[in-house]
Amino acid sequence: MMKLELSPRLAAVAALVPEGARLADIGTDHGYLPVSLLLDGSIASAVAADIRTGPLDHARRTAAEYCLTERVEFRLCDGLAGIGPEECDTITIAGMGGETIAGILAAAPWTKEGHRLILQPQSTQDVLRVFLVENGYRICREQVVREGERWYPVLVVNGGSMAPLSHGEAVAGRADTWIVQDERCCYLRWLLHRTEQQWQGVRRSERPEQMEKIIRLQKIVEYLEDQISRLQE
Repeated sequence: MMKLELSPRLAAVAALVPEGARLADIGTDHGYLPVSLLLDGSIASAVAADIRTGPLDHARRTAAEYCLTERVEFRLCDGLAGIGPEECDTITIAGMGGETIAGILAAAPWTKEGHRLILQPQSTQDVLRVFLVENGYRICREQVVREGERWYPVLVVNGGSMAPLSHGEAVAGRADTWIVQDERCCYLRWLLHRTEQQWQGVRRSERPEQMEKIIRLQKIVEYLEDQISRLQE
């Protein structure tokens, strides 16, 4: 049986796609995720979308290599602009910044209506989490995956409501959405190290306009230290 091995990051996203899903993979790049899931027989259909022709051509070649061209719809579009709500029940968006993902969802409010979103932001995760909570989405589950020297969060999201997030929760996620606590502890330590470096750097600045950022980073550090301490009890 043919198989396509995914990177740890994409494998973590793939593992959260429900059996029999009608998948839309946004920013598909080489199309590895939908092709791998089709090869495994775990999804019913796939739409592979990208904003650039180059990556979409790569995705077509990947599908052709595994004789799956007829089973994948290819869309050249900005985010979800070229995909209808009825074409998918599961949406994956991986490998983009949190602000970019938020923009894609803001332009497609129908994603709140009965769709499962699996989001893997590469950066500005706090911006994405705050957007989700403030715009009618609910973060159902979070986990992380390590690839190289970095940890990447993966969020499972659907329509719904959540209480506002603190500064620390926006950066690291709310404790009750996490499933694997050992991984969370490693992720929090990694975040703490990075945040402390930022905090120390900003504190050396004598500019008054930096005070708000100093206070925010201090609150994030305190939240991370508290969460790590709770997990170690």
